[in-house]
Amino acid sequence: MKNKINNLQKNFYYQNLVDEDKTSLNNSHSLFNTRANFVFKIFFLVFLIILLKLFYLGLNKSNEINFEDSIIDKDYNQRKDIYDRANLLIAKNIDIYDLVLKVDKTNNLPGLLIKLKSQFPSLNINEIQRESVDKKRLVLKKKLDHIEYKKAIMLGEPAIELSRRQVRIYPQRNLFSHVLGQTDEDNKGVSGIENYFNNQILNNKFSQSSFQISLDTLVQSQIRDSLEKAIEDYSAKGAASLLMNVNSGEILSLVSLPDFDINRRTLVNDEKYLNKITLGVYELGSVFKTFTIANALELKLIDENTLFKNLEKQVYNCGTSQPIDEHDKNLKRDLTTSEILVKSSNIGTIKIIEKIGIENYKNFLTKLGIFEKTSIELPEKGKSLPMKWDNCTLATASYGHGVSTTPIQLASAYATLVNGGYKIYPTLVKQGQNTKKERVISEETSKKMVKMLRKVVDKDDPMQGTAKKADIGGYGVIGKTGTAIKASKTSKGYSKEVMTVFVSAYPEEKPEYLLLVMIDEPKVIPSKGLYRSDSGWNAVPTAGTIIKRIGPILASKNYNIAFNAK
Repeated sequence: MKNKINNLQKNFYYQNLVDEDKTSLNNSHSLFNTRANFVFKIFFLVFLIILLKLFYLGLNKSNEINFEDSIIDKDYNQRKDIYDRANLLIAKNIDIYDLVLKVDKTNNLPGLLIKLKSQFPSLNINEIQRESVDKKRLVLKKKLDHIEYKKAIMLGEPAIELSRRQVRIYPQRNLFSHVLGQTDEDNKGVSGIENYFNNQILNNKFSQSSFQISLDTLVQSQIRDSLEKAIEDYSAKGAASLLMNVNSGEILSLVSLPDFDINRRTLVNDEKYLNKITLGVYELGSVFKTFTIANALELKLIDENTLFKNLEKQVYNCGTSQPIDEHDKNLKRDLTTSEILVKSSNIGTIKIIEKIGIENYKNFLTKLGIFEKTSIELPEKGKSLPMKWDNCTLATASYGHGVSTTPIQLASAYATLVNGGYKIYPTLVKQGQNTKKERVISEETSKKMVKMLRKVVDKDDPMQGTAKKADIGGYGVIGKTGTAIKASKTSKGYSKEVMTVFVSAYPEEKPEYLLLVMIDEPKVIPSKGLYRSDSGWNAVPTAGTIIKRIGPILASKNYNIAFNAK
């Protein structure tokens, strides 16, 4: 009985402990739950505040000091990259930033201007204050550099905005200035290819991300260097050149000096910067004798061996006041057609054109494209000046006096004479392998002209032509010289200055490349051994130098383009 009572006491005691423990545990759980609920509520409240803050920021983004968010992508004109024919980059868009003040977003404009002035000393604070009265948004500084960009960010001002846009850069600077042209502040083309192909270069719907032209950077740089050296050597005012495929019309190089850095957005209107090849209109002298002879051959009035006798008469009277004489007083009395071209005889050429007549010669020059604007894809294009044709005009036009054209039209016409007789259209766009041509003269006439033009250059020919300094071994160069007196800018008539030109092509067997070189106002410099200013003393040797430099480049790249005649 006693044991039973003890057991009951122990059970009762144990049960009490258990009950106490349960009560204590329940109390602990209750306290924990109360604390957990409190912490959860705190976290929930903080989360709700953050969420509301983010929502507020979304609605009032422009009021926050977050510089990256304040960068505005304007509706700028994104342009395609431009590459040369060898896939070298020559024009590209890059991002730039303008520093903009949002006047309506600042509560302390004077204080902000003081901060701006400390970081950008060139800013005109007084002018900004005046303009802020009427404007809500002011462009403070354009084209920030890297350091200025960092300074703007460090200001940490909600009223300051970095406005992003794109501008055009040209890695080659001056090299293609007369071809690529320029863009304006809105990134739209205003000159050159940038203007002519503006829509194609701007249109991002095209699948191509780039735009390619026919020029070659390496060839262009070699020719430009040679022309700069020529200007120095001959104390010339300027120089220009054109390198073109005689079959496709593709232009591999076009240089006109002086040129300019097209990364500078100032539009160059000075006459000295005009594109001499496509925009300049000149009387180009004796190079026209080639057309006179080709016309007579095509009409079968003469052949290359026709003999013109009694040319000892050194003066040809075109009326009573226009005497015409030979530039070379030592020419012999009798000359064949070929010799007239090789020795560049004025009187002999007049005798030939008398057989042709005005209408035939006008029609021939028209078919060659001398009087029309070039087809090249540039807005800067000149056109032949109007002429009043009579017998005197015909006589002087036979050797390039009184008839004007652009050098690129002259080159196009020469290409027709030497490529088998097909008209070509100069282009800055790669043409591929299926360019079609229309015939202008017969293949027979073309072959005869090539043969005669080779004699002009061949230093081993007995007649010793006017272009023998361009006879570079292994190239079979053909061509014709021209020296024209420039028109006076201050009075009627002509000045004492000359423009010299040499139009060449090679190789003789099957001409592929045409090179035109012009020297603007070369000087006679006896101390350098330059006793004359004729083309043979400056344009010809310059062309020879160029052919030496670019010949291996062209041979390695095989730029000859096949074509189909129609």
